[in-house]
Amino acid sequence: MGAESAVKVAGKEPGDKLVLLLIAGSGMLAQFLSLVAGIIVARMVGVEGRGQVVMVGVLAQMASQLTLGGSLPNAISKELATHGLRARDGLRGLVGRWVLWGCLAATAAGIAMLLNEGPGITPEVVALAIGTGLMALNGMTARILVSSMLGEGADGLAIALTGLLPQLAAALVLGGALALGVDWGPVEIVAVMLFAQSLVLAFRFRALAPSRGRDVQPLDRSELARLARRTHIGSVGPLDGLSLDRALVGALVGSVGLGLYSAAVALGSLATMLGGIVAMVALPRIAAAQAAGGTEERSVVRRWLVLAAILMVGSAAVFMAANPFAIPILFGEEFRGAIACGYWCVAASAFLAFRRVLIAVLQGRGRGGFASWAELALTPFVVLAALLGNLFDDVEYVGMGMLGVGIASCVILGVAVRRLTPAPALARAAAPTGDATG
Repeated sequence: MGAESAVKVAGKEPGDKLVLLLIAGSGMLAQFLSLVAGIIVARMVGVEGRGQVVMVGVLAQMASQLTLGGSLPNAISKELATHGLRARDGLRGLVGRWVLWGCLAATAAGIAMLLNEGPGITPEVVALAIGTGLMALNGMTARILVSSMLGEGADGLAIALTGLLPQLAAALVLGGALALGVDWGPVEIVAVMLFAQSLVLAFRFRALAPSRGRDVQPLDRSELARLARRTHIGSVGPLDGLSLDRALVGALVGSVGLGLYSAAVALGSLATMLGGIVAMVALPRIAAAQAAGGTEERSVVRRWLVLAAILMVGSAAVFMAANPFAIPILFGEEFRGAIACGYWCVAASAFLAFRRVLIAVLQGRGRGGFASWAELALTPFVVLAALLGNLFDDVEYVGMGMLGVGIASCVILGVAVRRLTPAPALARAAAPTGDATG
């Protein structure tokens, strides 16, 4: 890739700002629809039923993030952008092995759901376990497709619409069922979510750019695997990417505690979503700017960090103010016990979301290994937060612990972004392949 094209990808073109605006706008709307769907679920099945639905999502996300949905999508996005390749060319011949690993991880997620529900295995529990496995597969595929679209510089409108469709479909179907008085349980709700997710996967696959021909050299399998391994923990983000806090609350405090905690976390989900979007969009831009060389990379990093800080502070301020009345109005009076925890969770979500952008900066600079070590070092404190909630039988202590973890992660990664220089090997490695594939 030449310097001129790399700088364009790095964020200087007006179209790049439009991509971020479209993705962020659709993401905010999708998050709102997700919140609406969560409220509908809470009113249809109550605290315990919502806890079961949340546990399905948590275990599916955990299986996805620990395997194909973790560091591989970020590695794909970075390598496609660095080498100027399209996904259908760059990933040719690599998908078959991924399918096998994905099925194994999905099976493990389903078994975990069976074990979580206790010794009495009913047809409903089996159905939830199957839904967990299918949702894990959908999550892996979605992450890879979105990263592929971003890496090849796909149309921002296509990315925005495909991110919005599943939440819109789920909210409409669940809302219609509630309005008609349909008596759905957790199994039917999970089935609706699976249908909506599968729908969007088809649209995302069709949105990928067409191949340039069989003569285009695909990405090197060993190099892609090496990059994914080196940045795996940082990409997974075990502090919040695995929903480890929710899984531990469900296991230690129970479904009722998980239902309350998930309502509190829902208020901070906008910051989480915005942080993930900024990180996904920024990573290939920073990698391309680094490949171009010069001083452009630092100014690109500065712009993304300032933008992320503004978004995180703004979203946290809004939901902190709305917390006292939002939870009982949206979820119902039985969720009023989540209000105190909600303050801590909103603040924690803002810090944890900003750390996602810091991780993307380090990965774009070829320093993702440091982010992985930092995540690994702080993960035991997430477990400690859940243990405190279990000890005092109050999920508010979990929120306090997560805020401490979020602040610590931002401090550590912020110092690293300031002190660690970009890896000099990236520009040298990128130039020959990019020029060849043009």
